Amino acid sequence: MNNSFYNNWRRRILSRIVKKKLDLSDVSLISMNCVGGIMYHDCESRFLTPTIDLYFSASDFIKFVNNLDLYLAETPRVIMGSKFPIGVLGDIKLYFMHYDTPEEALAKWEERKKRINNDKIFVIMVDRNGFSDEDFENFKKIHYPKFLLTNKKEHAFTDSVYMPKYKDLDEMPDVIPGRRMYYKMALPNAIKKAYSKHLIGAQF
Repeated sequence: MNNSFYNNWRRRILSRIVKKKLDLSDVSLISMNCVGGIMYHDCESRFLTPTIDLYFSASDFIKFVNNLDLYLAETPRVIMGSKFPIGVLGDIKLYFMHYDTPEEALAKWEERKKRINNDKIFVIMVDRNGFSDEDFENFKKIHYPKFLLTNKKEHAFTDSVYMPKYKDLDEMPDVIPGRRMYYKMALPNAIKKAYSKHLIGAQF
C-alpha cells in the first residue's frame, strides 16, 4: 500500500468518525496552524475563528492567545512576502500561507474574527515552529481549554498527547496528511470533554 493511498484511506475513515462524534458548530478553535481549519472542514462546520489557512511562530501564538481581546481589537497590516502574504499584528506575525493576496488574507481575517464564540474557545498547538521548553511552560498557563500535539516525552502532560512515532525528529511534522492529528482521538476527545459530557470511543 503506497503512502498516498494509505493517507487518503486514513483521512476518509478518521474524518467520518470525527464528523459523527464532534460538534464544532459553536466552538471557536484558536489554532497555531491549519489543524483547526481542517477539523472544521472534516466536521462540515463554519469557521468560527480567524486562524484559518495560516500559521504563527510558537511564541507569537501563545502571546496572541493570552491577549486575545487586545490583538483582535487591532487590524493587522498585511503585505506580500516572497511566497505568501504576511500580517503584522502589534508585535506578532501572521503567516497567511494559503492566501494569494494581502487583500484576501486581511478580508478573511477581519470577517472571521467577528464570529468567535468567547464562551467556547479551544486552543490547539503543535510542537513545532520554534516551540521551546519556555513556550511549553507558558502554554500550560493558558486559561482556555487547550491541547498540544508533541513528539517530546518531556512535553507530555494532561493537556497533550505524546506521539512517539516522531520522537527522533527535531519538531512535529505536518500531521494533517492521514489525519495524524487524530492520534488516539486524543484531540477530538479533549474538545468534547471541554464542552460535553460524552467522549468519543473510537481509537485509531
